[in-house]
Amino acid sequence: MHILIVRPGAIGDTLLTLPVIQALKACYEQPSITLVGNAAVLPLASVTGIVDHVSNYELSQWGELFSNRGITTPSLQSQLQAVDLAICWLRDSDGIVANNLRRAGVREIITAPGRPAPGQRVHIMTYLAQTIGITLSQAQMSAGLPSLFPPIAASERRLVAIHPGSGGASKCWPVHNFAAVIMALWRRGIPVLLLAGPADESRLAELQKLLPIPPDPSLLHNLINVPLLEIAQRLSACRGYLGNDAGITHLAALLGVPTLALFGPSDPMIWSPQGPAVRILHSSVFGNLPDTVIMQELESLCV
Repeated sequence: MHILIVRPGAIGDTLLTLPVIQALKACYEQPSITLVGNAAVLPLASVTGIVDHVSNYELSQWGELFSNRGITTPSLQSQLQAVDLAICWLRDSDGIVANNLRRAGVREIITAPGRPAPGQRVHIMTYLAQTIGITLSQAQMSAGLPSLFPPIAASERRLVAIHPGSGGASKCWPVHNFAAVIMALWRRGIPVLLLAGPADESRLAELQKLLPIPPDPSLLHNLINVPLLEIAQRLSACRGYLGNDAGITHLAALLGVPTLALFGPSDPMIWSPQGPAVRILHSSVFGNLPDTVIMQELESLCV
């Protein structure tokens, strides 16, 4: 059984799709699954063993899915002729994607928007599973990813990881609050792993201006602009994680790291991180989440 899954979207969108793919895989005997999606997530998806093959959605050949001329790249035509089931989580209101796949020889095709309709407050994992006719239990949603790295004893997990950024500025808790939490952790002798990606440069610079020199150099570790697989490895050794509604937050949760996720305008009913140890604080006005409250929650979760 050859299954092709096309899932465009941000890092978090793709990560939240992996447990759904894992549940789908269990429905077939030795299926071969190809995931076409966000390039940053693909190495991680491969290492988990959830998918067998990966391809970057940004490659020009996948643009032919939407072409009025159909699929003309010979290598893609050959690949699609071997596909028994294609699942495309994207908008195809005019049916052109489904028609192109059918003309290329795909036997069964499912297309559905990549997120619930406005007003449909169902978790994204549940929604995606429903579109392909499977039921995802809460246990399956919160199980996380397969173990990727050697286990580390809880007594050896020292760092608390903090990611102050997100893909959208409105989804970010104020920088000065993150600074206050970091300094509170330092006062307790707890080292911090500070995470940032290319989209976080301005927030990172602002945070660095607010932070004093740590009382001990070992209290601050930086992980800036590195591949997702390296972030996963470092996160898996942390005692806890604090972050906004962002892809890295979903990664921490899926890895089983005790995760405190801060939600502002996003609806956690739809987008909440899933994992064995997740706590969510939600306020439509981020100023209503003071750093003292966040620190209390973080302490009870992992400190």
